[in-house]
Amino acid sequence: MEVVIDRDAFLKGLQMVQNIVEPRQTLPILANVLLEAEGESVRMTATDLEVGARVSVPAKVGGKGAITVSARKLAEIVKELAAAAVALKVTENVTVSLRCGGATYRLVGLAPDDFPPVVPASPQSWVTLEAKILREMLTQTSFAVSHDETRYALNGVLFAFQGKDVRMVATDGHRLALSTRSLGNVIPTATGIVPRKAVTEIMRVLGAGEEVQIAITENQFVLQMPNFVMTARLIEGQFPNYDAVIPRTQPGRLAAPRSSLTAALRRVAVMAEERNKPVKLALSPGSLKMTASSQELGEAEEILEVEYAGEEMVIGFNSRYLLEAMAALDKDQVMFEIKDAQSPGVIKSVEDEGYCCVIMPMRI
Repeated sequence: MEVVIDRDAFLKGLQMVQNIVEPRQTLPILANVLLEAEGESVRMTATDLEVGARVSVPAKVGGKGAITVSARKLAEIVKELAAAAVALKVTENVTVSLRCGGATYRLVGLAPDDFPPVVPASPQSWVTLEAKILREMLTQTSFAVSHDETRYALNGVLFAFQGKDVRMVATDGHRLALSTRSLGNVIPTATGIVPRKAVTEIMRVLGAGEEVQIAITENQFVLQMPNFVMTARLIEGQFPNYDAVIPRTQPGRLAAPRSSLTAALRRVAVMAEERNKPVKLALSPGSLKMTASSQELGEAEEILEVEYAGEEMVIGFNSRYLLEAMAALDKDQVMFEIKDAQSPGVIKSVEDEGYCCVIMPMRI
C-alpha cells in the first residue's frame, strides 16, 4: 500500500470515524482504524462491534493494500502536521511510514485480516431527509435517553417510520421527548431502537446542507451520505407505549418567552438541592412564581409575568429536565401545559407542533 493524501481531508476523515473507537478494548485491533487503498481513494473504517463507520477520502494511490493502526495516535499525528500532502507507505513487519514536509513517522500496525468487517445491511428501501432535519430531531430527543444500563431498551432513541411520518422518541422513565416530521410522501413502515452512542456519532458527523439516507432492517440501523456510511446494531427489547404516556388535553396552559423563562429558572435553580435540582412553580393568572430552597444554602424566589389560563396551583419539577426540554426548542415562545400537581407537564413550542416533552412532577 502506497498513497499520497491531502492532510486536511485525511484529518477530517479520521475525525468522522475515530470517536467510535473505545479507548479500552478487549480486542487490541478494535483500538485501530482500518486503512484501505484502492482506485482513487483511501477508505477508513472503525468499529466497536456495535457501531461501525466508514469514510472514503480522495487520494493518489501508488499501490493497493491495507493496514490497521492506532486510531487515536494516527489522528494525533495528522492533527499536528502542516497543511500539505501526506505520504503513507506500508513497509515490512506490518508497519507504516508516514511523511509530511520534513516530518517522518513509523507506526507499528496490525494485519488487516483480523479486523471485524463493517457490513451495512442491504435495505429494501431508504428514507431520505435533510441532514438539518435529522439533527434537529435528534437534538429534540437524545437528551431524554436513559443512562440506566439495567433498562436496556431505554438506552437509545426509537426511530419509527409510518405513513408519511418519521418519529423519534426517547425516555428515561421520568420524562419523554417526541419529535415528528412529515416527509410528504409515504415511507415504508419500520421501527428500531438506535443506541445512544450511534445517536451521538450521527449528530457529530452531520453537516448542514446535504441529504442523508437512513434505513432500519431487522437488526441494524444504517445511515449513508456521500463517501460515508454508519451502521449500528439495534437495541433488542420492548420500547414503552409512548402514545399512552402523552396527555391529550391539559386544562392549564402557560405561554412565555423561552429566553426569560430559562434565565429565571437558572437563577432560581442555583439554590436548589444538587441531587435532583427541585424547583417549585406557583401558577396564577398572569403570574409564575418560581422558588427553590436548600437547608444548607438557603432559598431563592423569582416572579415572572406570563400568559396563564387555568386554575391556581403549585407543582414541582426537576429544573434540569425543564431546562433541557426548552433548550431543544428552535422558537422562543414556549407553551407549558399542566393538569394538576400530580400529573405530568408537557413542554412544547407555540409554533412547532412536531415536538413535545412530557415531564413527571416531583413532590416538594
